[in-house]
Amino acid sequence: MAVMAFSYLSCAGDPLFMSISSQQLASPVFVAVDTVNSRAYVINANNHLEYLDTHLTILDISNPPSPTFLDVGTNPISIPNFSGQAYFDPATRLLFVSNRLSDHKDDVVDTLLRINVDETSGSFGEVSSFNAGEDPFGVACCDTSNRLYLINEGTLGVYDIGSPSTFVSISLDITLGSGDRLKGLSSREVVLLGDQAFVTNRTGFIYVINMTEVGDLSKNPIDYVISGGGDLRGIATDGTYLYVVDHSEDDPLLRILDPSSLTAVDPDTSAFNEVSVTSIQTTAISTGTEPQEVAIVGGRAFVTNTGSDSVTVIDTDSRSVATTIDLTAGGWVADEPTGITGFTVGDNNYVYVTNLKSDNISIIDANALSVVADYP
Repeated sequence: MAVMAFSYLSCAGDPLFMSISSQQLASPVFVAVDTVNSRAYVINANNHLEYLDTHLTILDISNPPSPTFLDVGTNPISIPNFSGQAYFDPATRLLFVSNRLSDHKDDVVDTLLRINVDETSGSFGEVSSFNAGEDPFGVACCDTSNRLYLINEGTLGVYDIGSPSTFVSISLDITLGSGDRLKGLSSREVVLLGDQAFVTNRTGFIYVINMTEVGDLSKNPIDYVISGGGDLRGIATDGTYLYVVDHSEDDPLLRILDPSSLTAVDPDTSAFNEVSVTSIQTTAISTGTEPQEVAIVGGRAFVTNTGSDSVTVIDTDSRSVATTIDLTAGGWVADEPTGITGFTVGDNNYVYVTNLKSDNISIIDANALSVVADYP
């Protein structure tokens, strides 16, 4: 069910929620980075409902280890609570953000936000909304047709980023060979690799979508369902392999998968193949407690561990743990690290980690493998 809007309660006339200042963060959930223009776009979800409202915060990352608030125009930009992941389109400087806020309990149509983040534009700060189904979260872009992929409860929405009111909705409601029905509920994230989109599901499955068949009603774009995982959440790719976070309480893992054997299924049939995760898994590596998201940068995979306030760093060549970074060591502040973004500037690699509970970002030097700052 989508997260509902609510009335703000008060006691003796005083609000129970704080007003948010322009430079505060509120349960930051994701950071999109524009390295060309030295900008970072922080999506504040306000998941813990600490504040009366929330916003998108734009940072100047001319010096990535020490970002500063961009003091321009309408920054920060007001957005609804309960946003998720985002995609920044460098060609248009538009930011596409999933948002789960609903007006009431029966409202199953949430939104994809499109935000103009070009401060040189006359429409800087303009926010448009498009239909996104129920509880959208994961976002990935773009396929060869310049389409954006958005995951929600039970469907995969595929949007023309030039005209997001035009989209294709792919049902993830299928029946397995065992007779069990997989409705696609609790689907979490999506990543694109070659002609395939891979969708994680918290009940232990990964859908494999043939992107060349999306929009052709005579074909079933679901080619495979990968089964046998635990609580599958974050997913990333290095261009060859998939890196999938398994949040399973008893055995938290990063699963490294080789999808090269998952060739396209005959486009003339509606059938799909079922494969076990172990049949394409090259390695499964233990992480910290409650792993959430994964990012790849500089030949390493970085996994956020919400339960242990740490990041597990995995060497993608040796497929072994290089180190575990304690985000609170040395006096840095970090509580509930969740979202993670890796990027490169010159010869330097960086990782920004969003901390939901402490309302800040941990900044990691991904070459030195250490925290160098937090923001704010």
